[in-house]
Amino acid sequence: MQKKMMTLFLILFTLSGTFLSANDQSEFTINFSPSSISLNPQLGYTTAEAQIFTALYEGLVSYQPVTLHPEPGMAETWEISDDGLVYTFHLRDGLTWSNGDSLRASDIRTSWVKLLTPGKKADYASLLDVIKGARNYRTGKGLEKDFGVEVPDDQTLIVHLEKRVPYFLQILCHYSFVPIHPSLNDRSSWWDEETIPVNGPYRFSNKPGTNRMKLEVNPEYWDKEKVSINTLNIQFSEDSSELMEQFRLYEVDWVVSGWGSEKIDPDRLVLHPLFATSYFYFNNQEKPWNDPRVRTGLSLLLPWEKIRNSEYLPTSRLVPEIPDYPQFKGIEKEEVEKGLALLEEAGYPKGQGLPPIKIRVPYGDAENLKIMKESWETHLVTEVIIEEIPFPRYFSSLKEADYTLGQITWIGDYADPMTFLQMWQEGSSLNDASFSSEEYNRLLEEAVGEDRYKKMGEAEKLLLMTAQVLPLSHSPALNLIDLRFLEGWYPNVLDIHPFKYISFKNNFVIPGTI
Repeated sequence: MQKKMMTLFLILFTLSGTFLSANDQSEFTINFSPSSISLNPQLGYTTAEAQIFTALYEGLVSYQPVTLHPEPGMAETWEISDDGLVYTFHLRDGLTWSNGDSLRASDIRTSWVKLLTPGKKADYASLLDVIKGARNYRTGKGLEKDFGVEVPDDQTLIVHLEKRVPYFLQILCHYSFVPIHPSLNDRSSWWDEETIPVNGPYRFSNKPGTNRMKLEVNPEYWDKEKVSINTLNIQFSEDSSELMEQFRLYEVDWVVSGWGSEKIDPDRLVLHPLFATSYFYFNNQEKPWNDPRVRTGLSLLLPWEKIRNSEYLPTSRLVPEIPDYPQFKGIEKEEVEKGLALLEEAGYPKGQGLPPIKIRVPYGDAENLKIMKESWETHLVTEVIIEEIPFPRYFSSLKEADYTLGQITWIGDYADPMTFLQMWQEGSSLNDASFSSEEYNRLLEEAVGEDRYKKMGEAEKLLLMTAQVLPLSHSPALNLIDLRFLEGWYPNVLDIHPFKYISFKNNFVIPGTI
């Protein structure tokens, strides 16, 4: 694409008034920062993977590009029982994999069973715990035959839920719940595979590499007529100088991440609200960090107005603002006497006896940590260690036990408060902190019906007031993309933009060429 775009750029300089036609634009190039990418959607975790999988896979339902409401995907229709406990999905006629194999309802059930396999360590597997028998099978306490998904025929999938879950269809939009081709279900690494059959609007045009992938329209996709762009070039680079030059020359069409501090044309920068929160959290895998008195006592020794001062949208709340959802504030100010009293009550007067406090953050993201280190070492006799871990190892390091606080930005997987709360439930595959609270578990179990927001609000309050979660800011979404010549890319709160809908506008003139 680079050579073609440079040629077009020069032609436009020469021929004043020439327009950029969609017919000339058969390729679209996207840049992500280098990271650890899984080709297996069941093992994905990053936002880059979430975006890439919109091209390669499709679930029973998929995201509507503007509202993100579930819309028909593989399932053409479905019915929900009156009590909300049974979902019956009817698959489209003639669904196939990209290699021509028939895609059956049994492929979906088999994929979900593989996702739930005990010991698989799939981060999002616990989101299926709402299905009967799923949690027991996932935790090794039940059998596959008791998993509440029936396949009466090749085009019908019947799902039985443990309880009424208003957001169940939104969960199924997530990439973890797409079908996996039967030939790949038992493969440990897909990077060695010569062929990776998929079922989405695009397929791999050649063997993917860790620095670059090339995708082409999937001729077996049921809705291929609506896919406008023929080829997707996906690159992984953080060379900001080269990247910004590529973007300036329209050699890269969308920069999701990887740019530096270079000046950016505001007409090509899209900034919008995101259903996301950046926060610190305590790791409960080792004592005494599982004691709420210790967590709260330490947190009250910190000057939060200074720590949050450098953030985009500073907050003490975990769940971003949602209409009708109660908003509880967390710890917002320093209360040294109260903090020291709680530590003494827990058996650690002025921090005596506490192990070193180890704060783990992504490399280059330690701006607030000096304030935290200085405050704790002023009030306590405890050592504070700052540990920066480079990507892509950072996320996997959060599953370890040898740190006190971690930092993460969590982007909701669906537009409901539960996406921020379910991960702290005991037994959740996303509960890297090993947080455990019977009261918290009870509140989430009771979060059904008309008062579900009230119960979820109480659960959030428990997380905040026991200092399990220490919010910093609600993060905006930043994308470099020129929407003057694109259609089908819409700002939304999850920052997910299904490639199926993106197309070039006709008659767009590259700025500065007329």
